[in-house]
Amino acid sequence: MEELPQEIRDFFAVLGFEEIPIEDGLTALSFEESPEGEYVLVTDEDGVLPQSLDNPLLLACYSAEGAFQWSTGFKNADQFRDIWAPGQTYAEKMQAAAHHREELTSSSPSKK
Repeated sequence: MEELPQEIRDFFAVLGFEEIPIEDGLTALSFEESPEGEYVLVTDEDGVLPQSLDNPLLLACYSAEGAFQWSTGFKNADQFRDIWAPGQTYAEKMQAAAHHREELTSSSPSKK
């Protein structure tokens, strides 16, 4: 298991994320401020901690019981921050991420 570089830890801490253990000795970046107990995890495309702010990221949303609900991708950490950070509440942040997901889906070649 690779250690999370300090630059990445600091970047996501500003956005409200913290590193938590998830399963099988793996960790992820987690944001858990939903009043209903939902939470989101940020990983790289392989489902592990990102090792670069320049690589693609995945945001996955889970129910309070831990059931996967949906996910979306970002081309890098800057794009993620630009979409996530403007929201003042958990709901606003999730709406922005869901809107981003809808834009990706509607612009995919298979949908045209």
